[in-house]
Parts: sequence; C-alpha cells; structure tokens
Amino acid sequence: MLTLKFGNNELGVAHKLAVTVAGEAPETIERWQVELLVEEPTPTLLEHTLQALRDAHDTQGPISLLHDGSVVRARAVGDCRVGPTLANVTEHDAAPGEAHGQRRVTLEFSATLQDANAAVQSHVASVRSIQPAAQPAQVVTEGRIVLRGGEDPADHETLLPDVAEGFRRIRQTTTRDATVPSLVYETLDEQVFRALPGGVDDGHYVVCDSIGREGRPLRTISGFFVGASAKARALELRAGDDRLIAQRVDENPFTRRVDFEFVEWTDGSQSVAALETLSFTTTRRVIDHPLLDDALPAYRQQIGVPQTEIVQEGSAVGAGRHPSPPAPRFNADLIERRVQYSLPHPELPADQRWVTTWRYVSRGRGPIHGEV
Repeated sequence: MLTLKFGNNELGVAHKLAVTVAGEAPETIERWQVELLVEEPTPTLLEHTLQALRDAHDTQGPISLLHDGSVVRARAVGDCRVGPTLANVTEHDAAPGEAHGQRRVTLEFSATLQDANAAVQSHVASVRSIQPAAQPAQVVTEGRIVLRGGEDPADHETLLPDVAEGFRRIRQTTTRDATVPSLVYETLDEQVFRALPGGVDDGHYVVCDSIGREGRPLRTISGFFVGASAKARALELRAGDDRLIAQRVDENPFTRRVDFEFVEWTDGSQSVAALETLSFTTTRRVIDHPLLDDALPAYRQQIGVPQTEIVQEGSAVGAGRHPSPPAPRFNADLIERRVQYSLPHPELPADQRWVTTWRYVSRGRGPIHGEV
C-alpha cells in the first residue's frame, strides 16, 4: 500500500500513479498523476477532507510515495526550479460515492527540474551583425539566462557579453524575472572609428637622431596625442632614467590633448643625423546615391570597412657612407617602399653628400588598433 505525502501532510492511499518527464533542460517538466480514494465515516468529514485538498491547490512542497514508512519515490523542492506544485484537483463520483463516504480524487503535480549544483541552468544567445549605410558597424546580442531556483537575477548580470575590442556599448537592456528565475538581455555595440594607437583619437610624433655637443648621439621624440589614453601612450615612448636627458609633458584635461618631448642618449649609430615621421589616416569608402526627390539628401552607402594607411618617411645623413634605412614598422601591411641614396659628389657639403631617404606606405585591411 502506497501513501502519498505532500509537504508535511499525508493525503491518503494512492490507487494509481503515472509519472511523465518531458522537455529538454532547462524546461524539463515532471508530472505526477495520483488517484486517491478518500474515505470518511460521515459526509461532513468527507467534505472537510476534500476541502483541504482544494485549499492545497497551487501550493508548493516536496512530494513522496511511502511504503510502510519508507520512501519509494520522491521529488524535493531543491531538485526543482519551479515546484513541485499541486496544479490540478479533479473530483469523481459525486454520487453514489457520497452515500458510502467515499470519493475518487485525481491530483496532478507539476515540477520544472533543475541541476541543483549549477547556478546557471542555461544561457542561450544570438548575435547579429548589422552594417547600416554610412554608419559604423553594429553588433546586436540577444540572450536569455535561466537560473537555479532561489537565485537573484540581479546577481548574475556579470554574465552579459563583454564589449569586443574596437567597439563601444551604446545600449543595454535587461529584464529580470524572479519567479522563473531568469534574465533576458539585449546589447547593442557600435564599432569605434578612431586612429591608432589604441586609446588615441588623433596624434603625430617625430623621431630625430642627432649628435650632441659632446659628440654623443642623441634621439629626440616629440609630438602630440589626443584621446582618453593620450598621456599613457605618450609615456610609453619615454626612455629609461639611465638614458633620459630631458622631458616635457603638457596635458590639457579638457581637450584630452598631450604634447610631449623626450631627449635621450642612444647607442652609436652610422648616422650623423636622422629624422623620421609617422602619419596615420583612417578612411571610409562611401558612395552617395542621389534620390529622385531633390529635396532629400543623397543615400550614402559604405563599401567595406574603414581602413588605416600609415606613412613612414624620413632621412638620415651618414659619416663617410650612406646609412641604411630603418625597417618598416608595419611590414605585414606594406604596399609601397621607396629608398633613395644621394650622389656623393665631392664638391657637396658634408651634410648633403651621404643622404639616405625612405618612404614606406602600409595599408591595413581595417582600422588598426594597437601600439605604434
């Protein structure tokens, strides 16, 4: 004889039992259908017992089947994200069962199962890439995180996707459902159109090698950066204390512009004097399509992604021979290399006789973000 127990109460003897499990995680639902034969000596007590079952409708608690006090089958609250819940109470044989103090009742319990050892039951997300006309690329991420029962969705918002390098987040919406519990989110990230190096929106600097008064070679790095990381990137060009001669760093926190100059000792060089400059240009290729209505602006379409072009050029004066040109800084994207050597005519001044000039053009397949 099997006895049905719900919560702390024994509801009666189970004459029939059907257990079904359907669905995939995290929506795996287990249902129990139990048929009880409720018996009481008087109609009043029978109605009182039936009313207790009706009052238990939509309540939650552990369920189990007992045989002589031993648990045969059970479903604890900790095993379920929702439930177990008494979902339905169906009464049969209103007559002549009442005349004999009996009533057949079918109870249906429902429970959404979970992995009690994992706070996150599932995380499903979809990612869409959008390329609006004449606008930066966008990435839309939509997702749903299903959590373990009793978890606070607000504690798991750190699971939302991070912002990819080269993008910025312009919109983020989250919907918390404490009853399921779950977290539904949507993020919109936009590609950042900027020049390099990373964290710098605009900039330019010059490297100059020369000979000091003591005959030792000097290197002067001067220029400016504009952007959130302008000062940090400028200080990356600073030499160590053992080689640094002088420095100047001027920062304007309102415009985020940093002007800098560093003078340092260098190792022996084949050049009496050298000068090199770098310039970065990031462009977008667009086509303006005219519309039939002259009063409307043209429809702008962007072709491909923005590309960064780097021009590295300079010159050096040698002592008795032509100095070698430096290597391209962006050799992987090099598309043009031009090196010229002067004609060392004996009647030319010393600073014009042994001159090497170079010009390198590199073009990336997209915006270049990183250190120079």
